[in-house]
Amino acid sequence: MALRDIVGQEKALRIFFGALRRNRVPSAILLSGDAGIGKRLAAINYAKAINCVHPIDLDCCDKCNSCKKIDAGIHLDVSIIIPENDEIRIEVIRRIEESLSLKASEGKKKVIIIEGAEAMNIYAANAFLKTLEEPSPDDLIMLISSNPDMLLDTIRSRCINIRFYPLPLDKCRDVISKNIKAEEMDFMLNLSMGRPGFAMSGNFKKEREWFMELLNDMIYQALRKSKNRWADKGEIKLWLDMASILLRDIVVFKITCKEDAILLNSKLRVTDNSLINDDKSKGLPLAARCSMSGILSAHQELQRIRGLLDFNLNKSITWNYVSTVMRQAIKGSKMEGINA
Repeated sequence: MALRDIVGQEKALRIFFGALRRNRVPSAILLSGDAGIGKRLAAINYAKAINCVHPIDLDCCDKCNSCKKIDAGIHLDVSIIIPENDEIRIEVIRRIEESLSLKASEGKKKVIIIEGAEAMNIYAANAFLKTLEEPSPDDLIMLISSNPDMLLDTIRSRCINIRFYPLPLDKCRDVISKNIKAEEMDFMLNLSMGRPGFAMSGNFKKEREWFMELLNDMIYQALRKSKNRWADKGEIKLWLDMASILLRDIVVFKITCKEDAILLNSKLRVTDNSLINDDKSKGLPLAARCSMSGILSAHQELQRIRGLLDFNLNKSITWNYVSTVMRQAIKGSKMEGINA
């Protein structure tokens, strides 16, 4: 795969190729945007284009030894850093500094790609800032972040920010069509909400069941003492993402009254696969019991909580607070059950 093959990010590609055309590749780039929309793929292929032995129209050939090594993760001058236990520590930054102190051994530039850059703790971030203050024209650092606001302002200001956006429906279909069964295409396409990497990253049927089971516990928390069931921060993030989709589903149904517009297909009715929840005591569907302002407020609050997760929020307190937010979103009404 080459840089030109990145789908749906034309604006980002113009910036990448413009820098290559002028031979003015910046020393630090921040690739920001939602998870699963091609930031990592673009960073790797930009590293390939920069270090390609036989470039084609400024892009990588994807065939030379350099391109193959970068794809395999064994190129001596291209390193990919990922958080360990949702954190990037100062020791990692020290290793980056040591690597950058050496000249490129088999490529044109040394390239450091840092995934989840917002996971740098304060000590790592301050040390990294010093690295950015003395850039070398022979080095390129690419930060990848789905939550760039968590980075220090001084780090962001020293990077060229290239924004990535969710893909249009047709382009998202093109990306996932080779990996998704035809009978599941529409469901996965809608669920991904323009994020093909999200659609192809896991078993969403099981994740949906898991999400609904935990939501059921939250709704009943006032009636029984339910302990939180998130294993780690990664599960909290995934659950909050799916909760946002659920709230979006409710808004769509309230506006259109069409069940086929629903993304999560959450089985909120005990008897079938639709979003609508039959409340035998009130005879009102879930969507009818939720006010639009309440749903939007809940969505905004869940997004705020997600942004704070990198501050290592207490898991139990977060569970209890999110439970309250979700119960308030449906006006705290008792439910017969939310089955997966």
